Amino acid sequence: MIIGKLKDLNLYKGLSKNIDKAIDYAISTDLLSLAAGKYEIDGKNIYVNRQSYIGKPLADCAAENHKDYLDLQIVLKGTEGFGYADISNNTLNLIEPYNKEKDVTKYTCIDETIYTMTMGSFAILFPEDIHRPQIKINDSTVEKAVIKIKI
Repeated sequence: MIIGKLKDLNLYKGLSKNIDKAIDYAISTDLLSLAAGKYEIDGKNIYVNRQSYIGKPLADCAAENHKDYLDLQIVLKGTEGFGYADISNNTLNLIEPYNKEKDVTKYTCIDETIYTMTMGSFAILFPEDIHRPQIKINDSTVEKAVIKIKI
């Protein structure tokens, strides 16, 4: 996992062409002005899910990872908790096996690090990165863009 501030996102260009396109899009687009929904950037190679929600209690948020796509998750407004554990974490318990159509495996996890993601924070998540987004910190609405990047 790479975690940082949007102002530093350019530092991570050069990892792949798809990541570079996603970063360019994130930097050059007013993501907050997009209505909630799915937008193609480069067909099925890169697309963005624009989300708006109020966080949920930790127990209601599943930990997950992906095989076919990386996530570039950007908090545009609000604050959320964001859990992280490596795939080798021995407290992971599988609750939903890999779903190819949704590109997701879901877990419970006892021993994870919870980060506080605020406006302008981002996380780049690789297949080995188990993450639990949308953890409630307060009652504010979280505006978020999740850019899905084909590996």
